[in-house]
This record gives sequence, structure tokens and C-alpha cells, in this order.
Amino acid sequence: MINKLTKDTIGFMFKKIKYFIQRGKRGYSDRDLWDFRDYLCEIIPKGVRRYKKGMGCPANLWDKEAKNNECHKWGETVEEIAQGFEAVKEMVDFRGCNYEKRLENGAYIFEYDKERAKLLTQKFEKGMDLFKKYFMDLWD
Repeated sequence: MINKLTKDTIGFMFKKIKYFIQRGKRGYSDRDLWDFRDYLCEIIPKGVRRYKKGMGCPANLWDKEAKNNECHKWGETVEEIAQGFEAVKEMVDFRGCNYEKRLENGAYIFEYDKERAKLLTQKFEKGMDLFKKYFMDLWD
């Protein structure tokens, strides 16, 4: 039993190291390709939110009236992009559209929340539209 556990642990650690090296070399690992959508929904919000922390902004979003916060519109835009990707993640993880309901007999069922699904879909579509519109501005 100890030998099997050790072999399993070594195999697990080997894969973790392998994936770490792959991400360092090419930006993604074989593991990430299993659900690339999920991988992108994890990393893109983190990346685009960095633009809220003092990087430049597109000229059409520059607000010269807002002293010391001229790029606030850009910050709002990248936040909407991030939330669009997070909405996808929430939808596919079934957290956002399903909820548990307890019946009188003590059993549980899951019900689909149409309003939540609609809201998440709208967030996703708006985020993707902004992502497409400002894709060429995602540089510093």
C-alpha cells in the first residue's frame, strides 16, 4: 500500500512539474487543453485587470476632466471584459444558473434560474464585444 501511494504521489508530482514547465515554455499545458475555455476564463480576467493599475489607456477612453484618474473609463471597460469571462465560467460550472431547492419530503432538486442565466449571458456578450473592440489596446 505504501509503495502504491508513493508511486501515485510521485506520478502526480511529476505531472504537476511537467505542466508547470509547459506553461513556462509555451503559455499553456497539455492539462489546460482538456478545457481550454476554462483555462482562458481563469487567466484573462486576471490579466486584463492589471490594466486598471496604472497602465495607459486608449485615447477614446481618456478623460482629461478626471484629474489623477484620467483612465477610469478604461478601468471600467477592462472590468466589464473580466466579468464577461467570469460569467462564462459561472455558467459552465453550473453555479450561476442552477440552485438547490428542498422539497417538502426532504429531498433536493436543482432548478434552472432563467433570470440568472439571462444576466450572465448579457455580461458575457457585453464583455466579448468589448474584448473584441479593445483587443488591439491590450498592451502597455
